[in-house]
Amino acid sequence: MSNYHSFGAMKFVPDLPSFETFKQILYSHPKINEPDSNLKHYLDLLLPQVDKEVFSLEKPYTQLNFPHEGGVTGYFSTNMTELDLKLVKEVLMKEKVDILNTRAFKHDNGDITITVGSI
Repeated sequence: MSNYHSFGAMKFVPDLPSFETFKQILYSHPKINEPDSNLKHYLDLLLPQVDKEVFSLEKPYTQLNFPHEGGVTGYFSTNMTELDLKLVKEVLMKEKVDILNTRAFKHDNGDITITVGSI
């Protein structure tokens, strides 16, 4: 889930005056206030985490790429170095796992967790 073209991995930004307008559209869903709907809960939880990324036209948010190459990705945490990424690729190749079917996150203690499949 992102707002990048599939060709060239370049970002597109919604043609809206602000993130608030975008948010109003999302919260206008007919089921937003239904008692059995989790929609409002998840919008409240997730939107603050992506507001800058959705509308920002500043680096690194303009292009999908590895963090050390000036881009953003949902596949690897931003604190991973080029050496970390190389290690993850080696492990995945050895295990015959497609890198596009994984997520890898580096923890504060230096450990890396690799999740295979959807999250």
